[in-house]
Amino acid sequence: MVLQMARPHKNPKTGVFYFRQKTPADVRKAFGKAEVSRSLGTKDEDEAKVRYAVEVQKQSMIWQSLRAESASLPHKQIMTLVCAYYRDLNLIVEDEPGSPRVWRTMLEKLDVAEPPEDALRRFFSEDADRLLSENGLAADGYSHTRLCTEMHKVWVQWATYQLRRSDGDYRPDPNADRFPEVPPKKAPQRQPKETRGITLEALFKLWERDHLANGKPKKTADDFRQKINDLRAFLGHENANEITGANISDWCDHLRHEKELAARTVRDKYLAAAKAVFGAGVGRRKVSVNPADGVKVSVPKRQKTRSPGFTDAEAKAILMATLRDPETLGGMDERNKMAIRWVPWICAYTGARVSEITQLRREDLIEENGISCIRITPEAGSVKTGAYRMVPLHPHLLEMGLKTFIQSSPEGPLFYESKRPGEDSVTRAKNTGKKVGYWVREVAGVTDKGVWPNHGWRHRFKTVARDVDIPPEYSDALTGHQDGRASTSYGETTVKALWREVQKLPRYRIP
Repeated sequence: MVLQMARPHKNPKTGVFYFRQKTPADVRKAFGKAEVSRSLGTKDEDEAKVRYAVEVQKQSMIWQSLRAESASLPHKQIMTLVCAYYRDLNLIVEDEPGSPRVWRTMLEKLDVAEPPEDALRRFFSEDADRLLSENGLAADGYSHTRLCTEMHKVWVQWATYQLRRSDGDYRPDPNADRFPEVPPKKAPQRQPKETRGITLEALFKLWERDHLANGKPKKTADDFRQKINDLRAFLGHENANEITGANISDWCDHLRHEKELAARTVRDKYLAAAKAVFGAGVGRRKVSVNPADGVKVSVPKRQKTRSPGFTDAEAKAILMATLRDPETLGGMDERNKMAIRWVPWICAYTGARVSEITQLRREDLIEENGISCIRITPEAGSVKTGAYRMVPLHPHLLEMGLKTFIQSSPEGPLFYESKRPGEDSVTRAKNTGKKVGYWVREVAGVTDKGVWPNHGWRHRFKTVARDVDIPPEYSDALTGHQDGRASTSYGETTVKALWREVQKLPRYRIP
C-alpha cells in the first residue's frame, strides 16, 4: 500500500497553491474549525512545496500549543519570544522608516513606565497569543501578562530605534543585543519574481501603525484587518504589487452579489478599507498605485418616506415611558436601568450621539462659570470627531434631578459597570446604547423602521433648534457636527454662549 503524501492544493480558478490540513480530532473543539486552509501566495509549484513544508511545521506547533496545558514560562523563554517579535517589527519598515513625526507621536503614547493591564491586553494580547501558538506554548495568566509587558517594552525600543532611522541615523540599535541569542529566520530557498514585493499583511501593518500612532481607535484597525483578510482570501495571494483595479472591482462584485452584502456596506466598509491601506502603501513608496482608486460601487438612493427625527408623538411616548417604575425592567443591571431613565432625556436636550451619552462618567459633570455642563470627550470612550466639547444642561434636566443623580453616582461610568473583563469602554457603551434602542422599540412602542430608535433624537434636535432660531454654528457646537469651513476653527464657542442658546429649547411637557 502506497501512502499519499500531503502536498500543496492548487486552486483551479486562480492557480494559486494552498496549504490545507484537517484539524486533529483531539483539538477540533478548541480550534473551532474542521480544517485549516491558507494561501501559500504563489503559483509556482516548486516554491509552493518549499512553503508548504514551512507551513506544516508552523501548524504542527499550533496543534502542540492547543494540546499543551497552561504553564508558567521562564523569563528567558519570554524574552526569546519577544526577540523574534522585535525582529519581525523591524522587517516591516526595513527600507522605509517613514516620518519622524509618526514615531514621536507613537512614543508619546507608548512610553509609559507601567501601563495598566487592560491596556496591555488590548494592544498586545492578540500578538502574544500568536507568538505562543506558533511556538507550541500555552501560558498561564501571569506569564501571558508578563509577555504583554515585555512586548510593550519592545514597541518602545522599536519606535525609539526607528525614530533615529527616520532622522537619517542608520547605526544599529545599541540595545538590540539585550535579548537571548535566537537563530535568525531562514530566508526562503527561492522566490519567483511573481511573489516579490510587499504583502497585504505588511501593507496593513504600515497603515495600522500610523492609525494607532495618531490616536485613532483600535476597533477601526480590527475592522480593517477583517476586510483585508477577506480580500486576501478572495484573491488567493497577498502580493500587493500584483493587485489590480480589476481585482478590487471583482472583489466588490463578489461581496455584493455572492455574499449578498449591502452596497453601502461594500462601499463604505470594504472598499474604504482597501483604499486606506493601499493609500498608506503609496505614501510609503511600497506600491506604485492604489488599485482601489477609481473603483465604484453603485449605492441605490435611499427612499425617504418620513422625517428621520422623532415626531412629537414618538418623542413624548419615549420620554413618558422612561418615567415608569424601574422595577418593570426586571433583572436588568441597575446602571442599565438608569440609562433607560436618563439617556433619552439627555439626547433630547443635547442632540448628542447615544454612545457619547452612554459612556459619560461622573467626572464628566463640569461646572464652568456657574453653568452645569456635561463634557463629551474621547477620554471616556469614542467621539466621532475626536474632539471634546462642553454641553450645558438644559434647565429642565436640572430640575428633574440629573445633576443630583450624577453627583451621587459611583466614580466612573454612569450607565454600565466599568470593571467587566473582555470588553473595553467603547464596546460597553455601545452595548448599553443598543439596550436603550431595543427598549425604545419593544417597551416605548416606537416601531417605525423609518426612524432609528436612538439617532432619531439627533435629527429631531436639529429640527427643534431651527424652529427656535438657534444659529447653525451653535447647533453644530452642541451636537458635535463639523461644517468643514475654515472660519469655524477661529475663535471659541464659549459655554456662556451655548447656555444662552440651550435655554431657547422648549421643554418637553409630559403629563
